[in-house]
Amino acid sequence: MTIEDFLKTYQPKVQHICLEIRKIALELLPETEEILFEVWKNITYGTGESRMDKDLIIYIAPFKDSVNLGFYRGASLTDNKKLLKGTGKLLKHIKIKSMTDYQIDDIRQLILEAKKERLGTK
Repeated sequence: MTIEDFLKTYQPKVQHICLEIRKIALELLPETEEILFEVWKNITYGTGESRMDKDLIIYIAPFKDSVNLGFYRGASLTDNKKLLKGTGKLLKHIKIKSMTDYQIDDIRQLILEAKKERLGTK
């Protein structure tokens, strides 16, 4: 199944958010592998070494009326603006209902920090 086919089952608003976040992810994480986890219902970006959490960086998870941009090691990110939510020891996310909910630069900064944490590069 393609990413586009996967997203067709969601409302246009949710599809739009996913595609916008995907565009940012592909730009900032060109050295990663894009993985569609159909069972988990998310699009994940990782090193490609394995499908284990230790090799994954971020995920895009669509829901009925929002999208979670998740960070596999979100708890270790600086997050000065306190955007990340979640009760897990490692996993954190931001819930996006509209692309105007957050500053794009803040989203980009979190992705770049997650990339640096995982890959050791900017």
